[in-house]
Amino acid sequence: MTMAQQEKTPLIGLTIEQLLEELKPMGVKKFRATQIYQWLHHHKAHTFDEMTNLSKEMRAELDARYRFGTLKLATRQESTDGTRKYLWALEDGKQIESVFIPEETRNTICISSQVGCALGCTFCATAQMGFLRNLTAGEIVEQVVKVQQDNDARITNVVFMGMGEPFLNYSRVIQAANIMSDPHGLAIAAKKITISTVGIVPRIRQYADEEHKFSLAISLHSAIQDKRLEIMPVAEKFSLDELMDSAHYYSKKLNKRVFFEYVLLEGINDRAEHGKALKSLLGQLKCKLNLIPYNNTGIGYKASGDKSLEPFLSELATAPFMVTFRKNRGTDIAAACGQLFIESDEKARSMALPQPHPAD
Repeated sequence: MTMAQQEKTPLIGLTIEQLLEELKPMGVKKFRATQIYQWLHHHKAHTFDEMTNLSKEMRAELDARYRFGTLKLATRQESTDGTRKYLWALEDGKQIESVFIPEETRNTICISSQVGCALGCTFCATAQMGFLRNLTAGEIVEQVVKVQQDNDARITNVVFMGMGEPFLNYSRVIQAANIMSDPHGLAIAAKKITISTVGIVPRIRQYADEEHKFSLAISLHSAIQDKRLEIMPVAEKFSLDELMDSAHYYSKKLNKRVFFEYVLLEGINDRAEHGKALKSLLGQLKCKLNLIPYNNTGIGYKASGDKSLEPFLSELATAPFMVTFRKNRGTDIAAACGQLFIESDEKARSMALPQPHPAD
């Protein structure tokens, strides 16, 4: 990208109101700003010349002043199962990941909300990087736009489960999700957009109070406070009791089901007593538990074996909530969050910065 191109302002990720304000020096009216917004987000345009309902003069002026986005493809890998993993270079030289998962009835993308993560979950590859910075709303939205363009396929489901803690970049994540669900934007059903958190309690309550239509997923990984604290340092600031209070608050206020993510770690959280604790913890809540096989990241944990899981699964067979066992995808291309980045840039670990907790 040339210096002249870098000086142009990116437009992807701006709301219609923000776009209207940005284009005010050009004298653009709201209906024109809406058209440009649609071309950027909805119509998968690659250039301003494709915006054929705008005059040639306006297209030329837009091209002179602005650009679509900022992400540059650094690496793309494709798994034997069709999963595609993308490593994007940001303008400041940092990198983030997205994963595209095609299925018969839907196309899912897992996207990043931060560069790295400050929360230090011991089994997570991204945690090795530390926290580098928050992504802008544009950098978040553009992951979906570019993956749609690359695959010539409509994204039907979005999960904020890539690099970073979405609720520590709350306002930008919500803006990005609003653009994704906007009929004039990416037109993805709000209920098909899932925002995941390790349990930033004040943000869960704010999320409920604001009555967002997006789904909420909580990375649980243990139903025992001491064990959760051992693998997830965030449990010291927000205990399991506080977390569950906020989950009940969300579910009752919005009458919505909470999704819980649970990565199975050999000998850590996959025994009968752990299944029993899950039944006790989640039994009175409208929820769904997603069991996820651990994707080996080479940082000291092992995936649970089929035989060792039997007592754990037997306990959950009588659970009063839905339990699913998610199949791993893209294991041959390092599709666990942060793996591709860590493999491509070992220097990232020394660049980590502290992050206020929680932050906007």
